[in-house]
Amino acid sequence: MRPSPIRELFPMTQRPGMISFAGGLPDPAIFPVEEFAQCGSALRDQGKTALQYGASEGFRPLIDELIKRMEPLLARPFRPEELVIGSGSQQVMDMLARVLIDPGDVVIVEAPTYPGALHTFRNSGACFAPVPCDEDGMLVDALPEVVQRCKRQTGRLPKLIYSIVNFSNPAGVCLSLPRRRRLAELALSHGIPVLEDDPYGELRYSGAAIPALFSLADSGIIFASSFSKILAPGVRVAWAIGDPSLIRKMVVAKQGMDLCTSMVTQVLVAEYCRRGFLETHLGRIRSHYAGKAEAMARAFRKYLPTGSIGGADPEGGFFFWRKLAHASSRVLFERAVEEGVAFLPGSAFFPAPDEVVGEGVDGDPFARFCFTFASPSEIEEGARRLARALAGHD
Repeated sequence: MRPSPIRELFPMTQRPGMISFAGGLPDPAIFPVEEFAQCGSALRDQGKTALQYGASEGFRPLIDELIKRMEPLLARPFRPEELVIGSGSQQVMDMLARVLIDPGDVVIVEAPTYPGALHTFRNSGACFAPVPCDEDGMLVDALPEVVQRCKRQTGRLPKLIYSIVNFSNPAGVCLSLPRRRRLAELALSHGIPVLEDDPYGELRYSGAAIPALFSLADSGIIFASSFSKILAPGVRVAWAIGDPSLIRKMVVAKQGMDLCTSMVTQVLVAEYCRRGFLETHLGRIRSHYAGKAEAMARAFRKYLPTGSIGGADPEGGFFFWRKLAHASSRVLFERAVEEGVAFLPGSAFFPAPDEVVGEGVDGDPFARFCFTFASPSEIEEGARRLARALAGHD
């Protein structure tokens, strides 16, 4: 087991006066505290049930609310046995890993990818086959060769393909529609399930929405999402949708973890959705975060030396992903912290060389900047400090 590289850096990012673009955190100023508090009245009606009992599958009224929300998005009707509630998206991944992955199995991941996913799959004994990304997401046409290389080197087909299809963490890009269709086709032909992780899909600030990967396939896709980014991280409620036989196995795995996700929280979230608060809140946070994304784009253009970093501005999500022209992100991180601004070095988002099947990707030239947590004025000042760090690095 290895500690999270991001968690290891957090003490440095939390010094007094630090402007942090490091943690991928929502803005507490826009948490719907008052509306959530109003939903506490639901506990008077359902409190005894919520406090006394728990279902490992999830609270049925919350499942019903999620089915209503997901059916239009995923373009087909669902039954409750196709959905499981988890205590955050990390637990959803852990449930799936315990069901699918044996030590030595290979998980195909985007390069770069979410470190929490690497952490979870690694703890189940997995190694990784990274597939590079560009502005349209994973280079899906590389998958057949990646699959064959895994079979040659390990004697096994990969057990899972993991993809954050919308505004990925950290790259901030969306998997294009042609690549989604190709991925669904390849996954089916090779018999490899795909975990479509979509915590940011409802946070699009510009451009047109792309159909969910799940909606493009008849089987083989597990769709997962969470309330952490659209409501608040402390809610710790996520969900997965998939084939009933697989979901049932994930429920059995969950029974050995926490028996059930907090019923008190599930009651509150179900009531929040039932009252229509979520739709209003989504409109508010899209506008709020769109302004912050524009503030970061504008500040980077204004203060950072021309040609020092490159990369497209995101159309949604939480992150700017930049390639440094003449700098090591780890060295720049240390210099930036001295200047009072923090970001995350790119190496945190790639598997380590000793756990890679095939070719790895060097993350050192890359850096992730989160725009949602800092205020617009802090974003501008942070860009000034980052410019000083770049000048000092050169």
